[in-house]
Amino acid sequence: MRNLWHTRWFIPGTLFALFGILYAVTASPDVQAGDSAEFQLVAAIGGVAHPTTYPLYTLLAQLTTWLIPMGTVAWRVTMLSVIGAAATVALSAVVLQQLGTSRPAALLGALVLGVTPGVWNAATIAEVYALLLVLSMLFALAVCRFAVHPTQHHANAVLLIGVLGCLHHGLFVLCVAPAGALVVIATLRRHGWHLSLIPLIGVALVGLLPHAYPLIQFARFGPFSGEDYALPVTYFWGAPRTWSDVFDLLGGGVVRRGIFQIPDLATALSMSLALARRMGYEFGPVGLGLGLIGMLVMLRTQPRQLGVALVIAIPAVAYVLALGPHIGDWPTFTLPLLLPWVWGVSVAADWLVARWGYIRPVFVGLIVLTLIWGGLRYRVSAKQHLTLYRDFATTVHQTLPANAVVITHWEQGMTLLYLRYAEGLRTDVWVDVVEPGDDPWLARAQRRYATDAVYFVGHEASVQGIPVTRIVDTSYADLYRLDSN
Repeated sequence: MRNLWHTRWFIPGTLFALFGILYAVTASPDVQAGDSAEFQLVAAIGGVAHPTTYPLYTLLAQLTTWLIPMGTVAWRVTMLSVIGAAATVALSAVVLQQLGTSRPAALLGALVLGVTPGVWNAATIAEVYALLLVLSMLFALAVCRFAVHPTQHHANAVLLIGVLGCLHHGLFVLCVAPAGALVVIATLRRHGWHLSLIPLIGVALVGLLPHAYPLIQFARFGPFSGEDYALPVTYFWGAPRTWSDVFDLLGGGVVRRGIFQIPDLATALSMSLALARRMGYEFGPVGLGLGLIGMLVMLRTQPRQLGVALVIAIPAVAYVLALGPHIGDWPTFTLPLLLPWVWGVSVAADWLVARWGYIRPVFVGLIVLTLIWGGLRYRVSAKQHLTLYRDFATTVHQTLPANAVVITHWEQGMTLLYLRYAEGLRTDVWVDVVEPGDDPWLARAQRRYATDAVYFVGHEASVQGIPVTRIVDTSYADLYRLDSN
């Protein structure tokens, strides 16, 4: 067993297996709502998601649904997050060792990362963030290896992962792209422009390939009318009319423009306090304390390493501050902060051992405390009983009369659309998902569906002032019938 412990991939392999099981057992078992349901839908039918369209995620989700031969398509898409998050935890142990921490400290840091609610939540839903994490970890590993052996091969790996990550999510661009740029510059100077430039350009073009997917789909099915997500022909968010519209979606479109703003002092202070509380929520008192100790140790003895950690952390903080509290899911964008923090945890663990000289008791004690904290986080992270969305959507579909129209919000509408198009439930029903900038529900019903049986899915505030009768009443959402039709 001792010899096995010292093999290169024993720790990451064990971590991947254990966290893969944990995340799979606690993952959402079915279709979800909102963005997650949309991702499950586009993977099932070959659609294109909301900006920035996330083509790499979509293609990998489709691949996952093909490779896993059991379960609903929705659950199989969620398994991509399970695999990505488990790989993130496993790779974190490798990266932490590359950064100079001991094997036990790297194991501790990986365990701390794996039980944080942020990573655990990303692992158990159909979302893009587990893929963001694993790309970030792969990038960090490639940069570490380039730092030791600055070869063309390692530079190519850095650039390929960097291009894939930058095109996948804006957080990647802010937090790790500067390191990629330095690697490219160093490679060009070391090996010469005439030898390195063409391979680097070729690698960058390979990284661009996933973005051909939405272009191909538009060439196949477009142009569209600008309404109804291009349904029933296919699902293409925004239903672009022109190639210019498609490229605009790839760049973020109207959804991403205008969401950032320079915070005033009061907002910056309140968000900074919220960030501090979030870190406490993620790591608990032990992880929070160890991270602080590790940062102080790096400040005194390893200032360059602290600088690297800050290069990742500061842009992530700036991203969250620029979003502000009006973006309800801002805590999701604190995920990059977890990576440098677990580095601090590992550094602190090694420092405590060096100070006290008790290797086994220190690490065993810290690992036990970490696992206890993970057990306390189970309640807020596990989703294996989350069947609410299918139950509600199935009830709605079963209640509706033939050829009915449902007008609803994004959150519930994506679940209804998934059941309609991915599983063929109630193909006679038309689901109209209304975006915030669209016309009001009653005006929309009168303009588009004057002769149809119209129903609304939402809450009392959604149908305020509209003559309706409540048909289904649940704590999640309600189904109303428009009385005027």
